[in-house]
Amino acid sequence: MNAELTLYDYWRIVNRRKWIALLIFSVTVFSTLFYTRMQPTVYKSQALINIKPPSSYARIPGSSADDFDPWSAVATEMKVITSSQISERAAARLGMSPGPGSTAEIAGSYKVDRLQDSNLISITGYNADPVRAADIVSAVIDAYRDFDLEQKSRQARKTLEDITARKDEVENSLRSLERQKQNFIEKNPKTGLGDAIANQLADLEIKKRDLLEKYTPNYPEVVSLQQRIDVMESKLEEIPAQEVALARISRELRMQEDLYTTLNKQNEEAKLGVSSMVSFVSVVNRPMPEHSPISPNRSLNMMVGAVLGLFIAVVVVFLLENLDVSISTIEDIESFMKLPVLGIIPNILSEKHLDNWLTNIFKKERYTVDAFRSVLIVNKRYASGVIESYHTMRTNIMSNLKTKESVALVISSAGAAEGKTLTAVNFALASAHSGLKTLLVDADLRRPAINEIFGTHKEPGLSDVLSGKADWREAVLESADFIMGGLDFDQLMRFSGIENLKVLNCGTQPENVVDILDGAAWRDLMEELKGEFDMIVFDAPPVLLFVDAVTIAKHASDGVVLVYKAGKIARGALKRAGDQITNANAHMIGVVLNGVRASEMGPQYGYYYKDYKNYARR
Repeated sequence: MNAELTLYDYWRIVNRRKWIALLIFSVTVFSTLFYTRMQPTVYKSQALINIKPPSSYARIPGSSADDFDPWSAVATEMKVITSSQISERAAARLGMSPGPGSTAEIAGSYKVDRLQDSNLISITGYNADPVRAADIVSAVIDAYRDFDLEQKSRQARKTLEDITARKDEVENSLRSLERQKQNFIEKNPKTGLGDAIANQLADLEIKKRDLLEKYTPNYPEVVSLQQRIDVMESKLEEIPAQEVALARISRELRMQEDLYTTLNKQNEEAKLGVSSMVSFVSVVNRPMPEHSPISPNRSLNMMVGAVLGLFIAVVVVFLLENLDVSISTIEDIESFMKLPVLGIIPNILSEKHLDNWLTNIFKKERYTVDAFRSVLIVNKRYASGVIESYHTMRTNIMSNLKTKESVALVISSAGAAEGKTLTAVNFALASAHSGLKTLLVDADLRRPAINEIFGTHKEPGLSDVLSGKADWREAVLESADFIMGGLDFDQLMRFSGIENLKVLNCGTQPENVVDILDGAAWRDLMEELKGEFDMIVFDAPPVLLFVDAVTIAKHASDGVVLVYKAGKIARGALKRAGDQITNANAHMIGVVLNGVRASEMGPQYGYYYKDYKNYARR
């Protein structure tokens, strides 16, 4: 077979199983729709915050804005925002009962991300209520801001406490020195020069200490101050001991006064810093309720479902095609069987729609009697194109046999339910329609059907004729018997050539069918029949199921026509049926492709039926 597929071949493969593909596509789409409807509706609300110290932060003792790194701070604060402590505080702000459940619920209701290439933090809340989603984000921001303020205030308060404690310590020391100096002066009223020198020495010490905060000891001004201090200390050593003691007390008192002044200033600044402390967190965008849900995304889900359904449908169709071992094209049959395709019988649907479903979808083997009658070509609803397909079949058979004399044909199939009986009956009707005297013989002694189709008695028939119990002339039925059997009178009368058709039913069903067929006087019978009829059509059982068709073909026919319904049985079965007929020295004429839809036949054949219909209307 040709392994190279055209674009039309792909379309034909899909079209053959379009109902399966449509079912898979519909199930996938409806499953997606059901899944989408089952998903809870989720709304989101988003806010942006910025973490940056205020300008007053630099004035707080013990703190410096230069120490704040925004890039590292953002990563740290994101962890803080997602902590359980913030979730617990947010739950409390939303009025939820305290406990791990509420904390976990809030923690799972928002997420934190860093806005790319910025110091901004995005907080996104999710909830089935858009307003609730915005409230969650607001509660998280407020809880985080309060937590941040507490942390920053704790540092400032610690600094204030340290400065206050040091101030109190210096104040006590200062009071002690003042009392000590007062007591010394009261005991030594004539001292005073040392006090003046001590005051100068204290001033120089304070200046030196201030300079050392900015410069090294080798700085010229620091060196100069140190020289002056050395001179003053040497002078202080020359005065009496009482003067030296007073000078030392005065110098220590002066330094403690200066330290107290500094601490008092820092204490006031720390108090101001604590009172003016604000959070580093500033809101850039407040959370607002968004009334368009983010989940489920119905449009996206349905688009994905449709694409997935289409993909699965195509995959399943081509998988079934690869698993299908039947033959579907004329070229493949002729190449595989080495036999011609004698005819292409279109798919004829019954007026009984239930029968069409049972046979095509659920693979029921046979139509009911009423449905069978509705697909005969005597039915007025069929166009002439169907009859023409049988005329074409007869022409090809006669061309293959290369004779114009009377012809006896065995119409059979490889397996059951391939349409052999329908083909045999309609072929006989078409032959009669063309003016040929035709005899239709029901040679299926196992499961006869022709007597039911025409509504006639099956006895006497072929088996009675072969066994010598009846003469074929007495057993043959004609149009008057069909009318009595239940076929529509008007349809029969409108069908041209119905008087040319005669029917020989199966007769009494024997138990030893093979013996009767094999031992009958076929030669004498066929000479009489051919002398009376132009076309003799045997409807025989399936070749692979029974040997009847091979026996009849060997003794009574000019050739065998196999009816093959594409997709019904494997190609190997068709091949074995043809080989059995050939091995029995019977003439295998060809194959009839039955039940073909025009869409499956390919562009080189499918348009014929349209031409038949269009031409018949003119």
